[in-house]
Amino acid sequence: MQRVLAISPHLDDAVLSAGGRLCELASEGVEVTVLTLFAGIPTPPYSLFAELLHEEWQLPDNPVEDRRTEDVEALKCLGAQALHGPFLDIIYRARPDGQWMVDAAAPPPTYETTQEPQLSASLAAAVTEQIARLEPDRILTCAAVGDHIDHRRTRNAVLAAAADQVPVWCWEDLPYSHQLSVEPPALADFGRPVAEPVGDRAWEAKHQGIDCYRSQHSMLWPNGEDIRSSYDTHARHLAQGHGLTGRAELFGPVRLGGVRG
Repeated sequence: MQRVLAISPHLDDAVLSAGGRLCELASEGVEVTVLTLFAGIPTPPYSLFAELLHEEWQLPDNPVEDRRTEDVEALKCLGAQALHGPFLDIIYRARPDGQWMVDAAAPPPTYETTQEPQLSASLAAAVTEQIARLEPDRILTCAAVGDHIDHRRTRNAVLAAAADQVPVWCWEDLPYSHQLSVEPPALADFGRPVAEPVGDRAWEAKHQGIDCYRSQHSMLWPNGEDIRSSYDTHARHLAQGHGLTGRAELFGPVRLGGVRG
């Protein structure tokens, strides 16, 4: 049996960006596992920023545990298995001086100015462990469009762990490419972009999965935008641009020795 390991930064990224492809693979008999690295359970006290997010999510008591439950439900819609890593989302991490990494009153940190060498090493070790355990034929992960620190750390950990032994394809990070008006084919650090077709059944399963992330809907689409309409339009444009009919999701195959920054 073929195996695919999708490695997601957060509890929703894989489904948002590659849910259709994951469902297609599962329907073909491929064993699909989604490992979310930054799914660790935080303990109080929380930063003000995190508390504000909990309020928006309407998850005041056990926010990450509840989000893990959403993730299991979402991945069942796709026919995939969920694995949850122990690492804390950046909103729950502190700097060496004890200050929160993300503060509601301060500018957001950047990848270039935020050093977390111990975390980076631990992430790579965790990915290496799962690669050895699951023996995937291919790994899917994020391209880090938008430069979110957790996305960059995830992508780099995967590339460090795969060590050019397992093919790695990076998905276009949604909805970041929408929000930043990044043209998907401009994933220049990768090989020639590949648009993978997504059939109607898999597309519906993807949206069922997105629906499961109830806590995140107000953040992902703050203006009440119809998520089905937005994603459908994007997927159809991708397919058309790559000479396909219907809908597609975009991936960048990683070249040997590429994308290490």
